Amino acid sequence: MNGHFLETEEKHENLKEIHELGFSIGNHTYNHPNLKDIPVEEQREQLVSLNDKVEEIIGERPTFFRAPFGANTENSLAIAEEENMVVMNWTYGYDWEKQYQDSEALADIMVNTEFLNDGANLLMHDREWTKNALETIVTGLREKGYTFVDPQAIKGVGDDI
Repeated sequence: MNGHFLETEEKHENLKEIHELGFSIGNHTYNHPNLKDIPVEEQREQLVSLNDKVEEIIGERPTFFRAPFGANTENSLAIAEEENMVVMNWTYGYDWEKQYQDSEALADIMVNTEFLNDGANLLMHDREWTKNALETIVTGLREKGYTFVDPQAIKGVGDDI
């Protein structure tokens, strides 16, 4: 979740609905900056202010953090640890690349990429072509014998794991 997607009451309701469906809500910074380009005080503000906002809306702080552009810093990693978040990154993703902004092309590369392996973390964004490709991606991965893991099952998340 980016904070700039939470600027209206309607967006708050969308977040609540997603959370109530059982999906984990992660922190992707407030305004999506490259953390390597901003001072530590701004990095802290990007992470903590979004955690505060999400908690205000759904009653829980995010337990996952993914830096924009995969650009973690020593400081952002330390802040995520202070905030009790698991830092995640992706193995591969393509949906922001022009040639994959088509559901058929995206589904094909997501299922048939050379980077697909056990434990892969697939990056996908909230784009129309991604939504339209999702069922084909899931079916294709299952046909290859892959299963899906709830992020909450990742070691280090939650007090009882």
